[in-house]
Amino acid sequence: MLLLLAFGLAAPVPVFADPPTSHVLSQSTATIASGDTLDSVLGRAGIPPNVRAEAALALAGVYDLTELRPGHQLEWAADQTTPTRLLRLSLFVDDGVEITLSFNGPITAERLDPPIREVDRQETLTLQGPLFEALVAAKAPERFAVDLTALLAGQVDFRRDIKGGESFALVWREDQLPDGSIAGEPRLKYARLELTDRVLELVASDAAGPVIVFEDGEAVQRSAAPILGARLSSVFGRRNHPVLGGVRMHTGIDYAAPVGTEVSATGAGRIIFTGTIRGYGLTVDIDHGGGVVTRYAHLSEIADTVEQGTRVKAGNKIGAVGATGLVSGPNLHYEVRVDGRPIDPTDREALPDQEIASVDDLNALAIWRKETGFKSARMEDRG
Repeated sequence: MLLLLAFGLAAPVPVFADPPTSHVLSQSTATIASGDTLDSVLGRAGIPPNVRAEAALALAGVYDLTELRPGHQLEWAADQTTPTRLLRLSLFVDDGVEITLSFNGPITAERLDPPIREVDRQETLTLQGPLFEALVAAKAPERFAVDLTALLAGQVDFRRDIKGGESFALVWREDQLPDGSIAGEPRLKYARLELTDRVLELVASDAAGPVIVFEDGEAVQRSAAPILGARLSSVFGRRNHPVLGGVRMHTGIDYAAPVGTEVSATGAGRIIFTGTIRGYGLTVDIDHGGGVVTRYAHLSEIADTVEQGTRVKAGNKIGAVGATGLVSGPNLHYEVRVDGRPIDPTDREALPDQEIASVDDLNALAIWRKETGFKSARMEDRG
């Protein structure tokens, strides 16, 4: 069902610089909110049902109407002498995209995407508290606080290892619209955390792929977050169960996200189970070798390419977030088991060393170190 539009008609004003001489045009506008469908908004304006249906069909050809969200704008022009006769309709959605319908003859739809400029941004700061608060204060994407917790799982615990005074650098890429606003989601390129006993660096030579983690300049792990941009809703350990009640052991960490959000393998391995497990719901298990298995539960679906025995790489899609099993709402349950025993995914021994760095990885590491002004006698001594 289409999301809803708040209906409001503006006073008739000229719409186009050069309107057809046979028509005097008037403009009406509506803002998406809860309360009405696209069809009912146009219906209240007196647009005939067949025209409303044709408009919806034409729009659907270039835009998924289920993606309508509060704040989107709808504008349409009608013949002032015949207000039920639409001449043009425009829908303004996320990221400056405009979808325009023309009613001169057969209804035609056109999607107009604004020019986008890719910009690399960076911040270097000193941590004095939680990473999330530092990112907010620096006006950097706060979503990276959760993403980095997942990507650096097994290397650092942001709750216990941050004492205050640590240097932290971040580089990300974002898409900017002509007016300077941001389109889409930012992509992590590089991060560096300087602890008292070691330096951790994360490099994404491919913004859409997995990352490689360096410890004191040596590659220690190639991994991907199980889910990006989600909210960490529950940590490892004893907790009050949200469905069964009572204090019970929580054997993984949970990420709250909408149903259908993509779930990725955190490391290379072999699928050893796909199916339903009581309490976990729809589940995928991956064997990473060395007795390490990761579990992804409460899924809504499993990717078509994922079946028992197939191999996956870090970052490969394995399914989508759901609400199957014993859950109070949509989330991903991510679990790490070593020799069959659940352990905290943020434990330094959670995942074994996996891959060496590629030339692209090393080049990216050198570039971002220089860009962020990284200087360390210990790292220089290592070459």
